[in-house]
Amino acid sequence: MEFNAAETEKRGYGALLKYKDFLKIWAGNTISRFGDAIDSIAFLWMVYKMTGSTLMMGTVMAVNAAPAVLFGMPAGVLVDRMNKKNVMIFTDLLRGFSTAIMAFLYISDMVSLWHLYILTFINSSCEVFASPARASVMQVLVDKKHYLPANSLRQASSSAAEIAGTAVAAVVMGYIGIGAAILIDSATFFISSFTAIIARIDTIGNKAISLNMKQFYFEFTEGIAVIKSNIVLLVSLTMACLVNLVLAPFNVLLPVYSDKILMAGEKGMSFILMSFTIGMIASSLLIGQIGDRFKRSALVIAGFMGLGSGMLSFGFINNIELACFAAAIGGAFIPVISAGSMTLMQESTPVDKMGRVSSTATTLSLLGLPLGYAVSGIMAYGINVLTTFKLVGVMIIIISIPPIFIKKFRQH
Repeated sequence: MEFNAAETEKRGYGALLKYKDFLKIWAGNTISRFGDAIDSIAFLWMVYKMTGSTLMMGTVMAVNAAPAVLFGMPAGVLVDRMNKKNVMIFTDLLRGFSTAIMAFLYISDMVSLWHLYILTFINSSCEVFASPARASVMQVLVDKKHYLPANSLRQASSSAAEIAGTAVAAVVMGYIGIGAAILIDSATFFISSFTAIIARIDTIGNKAISLNMKQFYFEFTEGIAVIKSNIVLLVSLTMACLVNLVLAPFNVLLPVYSDKILMAGEKGMSFILMSFTIGMIASSLLIGQIGDRFKRSALVIAGFMGLGSGMLSFGFINNIELACFAAAIGGAFIPVISAGSMTLMQESTPVDKMGRVSSTATTLSLLGLPLGYAVSGIMAYGINVLTTFKLVGVMIIIISIPPIFIKKFRQH
């Protein structure tokens, strides 16, 4: 019994208290997620009010997703050779300034659609480099045996920050304005950059061999090879790519759904997104405690099926209360998918290759987004919103079925 108690303490959330520098980075990321949650509502509502067009909303979201597809995999090679701390600091500072410019342009009534295209492309490009840097740093700041509680804590705190952000968004947008909401997001990037500055992070890099095209190609393919050798990662990433393709219409049409179907406006959209994150928090905390009891493949399949069921239910709902309940159910399955996949990736990937593997995984999972966003606005003209949501849910469920019959996948 004493042995089991010791193991529980080692693997529980309390064990993370000794990782002071991890906690600094974690705090900065959580604060940044709070700002992103506010901005996600403010930005979508800004585009909706500026254009009143689902087609234009789709094109802006397509631009937002494009850098991950265009630069994601090559960025991993470069990040593995860079000082990860400097990457996080620089990208947060650049996003802080870029977001502040967007806010001031809107407040001064000078913003145009092309401004949004450029600034959202810059911000998304920064994230392409920051994400693999954070993934690599995680392996240095936390012992391998504590990856699962660390990932669960990050997921839970990010979800909690999103709840706070979506709640604050409605108040800020309603009483101060959209520009003020975007300025808050800008400030959180500067705070996140400061936490990276004060954290002590060991240098991780691969600069021993000069980088030419041949070496670049070799290092680029190393990241792909790690994913190809792991059937769980390969199948789950394929599923994620397809799901992101069919899920894009939901993201684009959510403001229209809240405004025209639920008659709840921007506050309704805030409540729906808040409900998503409530489900994610509860699920994240639970997975951190019991996730090791299940196969990674079972978690992935169950997660996608549950998410599809949640999306499908939106197609039958036309009141805000039931919409929030459906959002909580759907949100609860997102950490089920992500926790197992992320922990497995960290456990099976060498530190000096994590940037490439992480960026490759992210790029592959997001390949469907630009196309999905681009066609979602067009779909809205031929198919009503509720029917679109039904199709989204059914397609996600269908995507989750084939892996059940892949024996090698089920064994993990």
